[in-house]
Amino acid sequence: MSARRRTVLVFAAMCLIWGSTFVAVKTGLEGTPPLLGVALRQLLASLVILGVLWRMGFSLPTDGLALKQYFTVGLMNFSFSYSLTYLGTQFIYSNISSLLWSSVPITTALAAHLFLPKERMTISKAVGIAVGFGGVSIIFLGYGGTGENPNLLLGMSLVFGAVLFGTWPPIYLKMHGSQSTPLVLTFAGTGIGGVATLILSLVFEDVGSMVISPLNIGLIVYLALFGTALAWVAYFYLLDYVEAVKVSFVGFIAPIIATFMGIIVLGEQLSPVVYLGALLVLVGIYITDARRFTRIILQRA
Repeated sequence: MSARRRTVLVFAAMCLIWGSTFVAVKTGLEGTPPLLGVALRQLLASLVILGVLWRMGFSLPTDGLALKQYFTVGLMNFSFSYSLTYLGTQFIYSNISSLLWSSVPITTALAAHLFLPKERMTISKAVGIAVGFGGVSIIFLGYGGTGENPNLLLGMSLVFGAVLFGTWPPIYLKMHGSQSTPLVLTFAGTGIGGVATLILSLVFEDVGSMVISPLNIGLIVYLALFGTALAWVAYFYLLDYVEAVKVSFVGFIAPIIATFMGIIVLGEQLSPVVYLGALLVLVGIYITDARRFTRIILQRA
């Protein structure tokens, strides 16, 4: 298989997997405390990847830069970002969570301008960022201002905080160059993130309240194997081939899949104002640079 076709298939798989995880997370929160759910997901993913690496006879880089990358990815992404997403999704629809995550290309474009010399701001990117954040604001007002639940704004704020935490690791990796293979980086990141979140869960949650059922266990296994292990190995693989902003365009497609899944599976109906905000976010992403996305994703950066 050619590198071009492999890159397209990896990108498509990421969109489908991450589009499905929001419904899985929302459903799983009914039976598992949020921080415990994150910890179990990451630790199981780390163990599975460790088994694969063990069979391959891997070596784990332990130089100073590699360790910094492990802890940056592990804490900021696999612990803090995931934890805030789970905590916030308790209070809001799964498709609202996914729509907020669709702003990742916007936040990534802004961070890339500040830290990546080759990905500087242009007029189109600035306009796209403004339009995208306008869409996020409308989502906040259209959904959080309904008064249906006093925790709606809290939930949305937590998820958007997760977006900000999740924006930094790929920028950091692009700045310094990944010191590890995608498998090793995902193994180390999920392990560190899982341990850190488990400690938080043991301190702040009643872990004994977890429901042991086939559905609940199945959701954790699915999220660990597909939503974390497979998807993040694919993500770090793509970072070696395309610009950071272009990799983040998974956020353009996955939320659309997640929105329809939320409607079909969970019956989550949104108001026209929220859809308008979501449309503006997607338009903002397009203006930011998506017109070149197809061309760049098919070639090695």
